[in-house]
Amino acid sequence: MCKSYAEIAMEVIREDWNFRKAKDNPAFNQERIARIMGISRSQLAKALGEPKNPTISFLCAYATAVGRPIDELLYTIGRRVVDEQRMLLISNQTAGKPMVEEM
Repeated sequence: MCKSYAEIAMEVIREDWNFRKAKDNPAFNQERIARIMGISRSQLAKALGEPKNPTISFLCAYATAVGRPIDELLYTIGRRVVDEQRMLLISNQTAGKPMVEEM
């Protein structure tokens, strides 16, 4: 089953967040990042835990808060979406499923 855009986008953000958090840099704590984003720490924690469709304002606020260029974040998400679709296409071809359903 192909992941949705929301699932992939939040997966990329979670991976980015875990990478930054693992550096043990005090600048990357949920309280500080949430404050910069203009949301509460619990809202950030909830957003990181759910595959909800992130709004463009959430993506921009996150990128700004952690110091990552927004175009780089969107490119990473887009690349992952294309990779997911490519894997689905390959698995369907290997399983002998038609690429387009007949009506």
